Amino acid sequence: MRRFGLLVTLAVVVGTAALAERVPRGPIVIRSDLDFTPENGVVGGLGLATDPYVIAGFRIDAAGTDYGILISGTTAPFVIRDVEIQGAQVAGIKIQSAKNGAIAGAWVRGCLTGVSLFQSQNIRVRETRIDECPDAVRAFFSLDVVLSGLTIARAQVGVWFGGTTASRLVDSVIIGCDLGALFELGSEGNMAAGNAFFACRIPAKSEGGNRWDDGARGNFWQGFSAPDENRDGILDRPYRVGLDEDRFPLASPPEGA
Repeated sequence: MRRFGLLVTLAVVVGTAALAERVPRGPIVIRSDLDFTPENGVVGGLGLATDPYVIAGFRIDAAGTDYGILISGTTAPFVIRDVEIQGAQVAGIKIQSAKNGAIAGAWVRGCLTGVSLFQSQNIRVRETRIDECPDAVRAFFSLDVVLSGLTIARAQVGVWFGGTTASRLVDSVIIGCDLGALFELGSEGNMAAGNAFFACRIPAKSEGGNRWDDGARGNFWQGFSAPDENRDGILDRPYRVGLDEDRFPLASPPEGA
């Protein structure tokens, strides 16, 4: 619980500093590759794999609107970077029916859903913080989604995979959620490793067919204890996650968690 308090305090300090640096603007809606324009928040890039479109440096107050950023029906590579979004009635950031996108260094708070991915492919979300959103991250009917380095706090569901396959949740911290992670509706072939679950009423549920370790390390589950006879940092008893198990649960949180 002390760890939880420190992280929340840090987020407030960092977020307050960033608040002065980001440019206020209204919600961004992109419904095709042709909509990647300066008017829609694009500040750089050519839409290539080596030079994606860049949407960056904004503070979006989405109160009274459905989305802070909506990207739909695109295939051109893009990255949403260094943005702050609050108050969206549906999702802070929603990516639907899109490919080849990334979110990095975002802070989303006080939205119904923080980040929503729907029927999308090859999406990366990294080093992003999501606070006080009932659903922090939802990835539904998507493929090849990688969530890494996330900090999720005070959600009903931290990470929710529904019908999502061949995806990963790694090196993330999930704090104070009612349900930390949920893999259901045919979500199979996914992997979660190197994460830390703190103060979650239910750390995780899975309907089966997923891996909760990478073959060498699993996750840290606060409140779970078992011997570590050889002192290698891996507990000697698996941690059950619904119909799956973490074969190599961590004795202590990963470095940096």
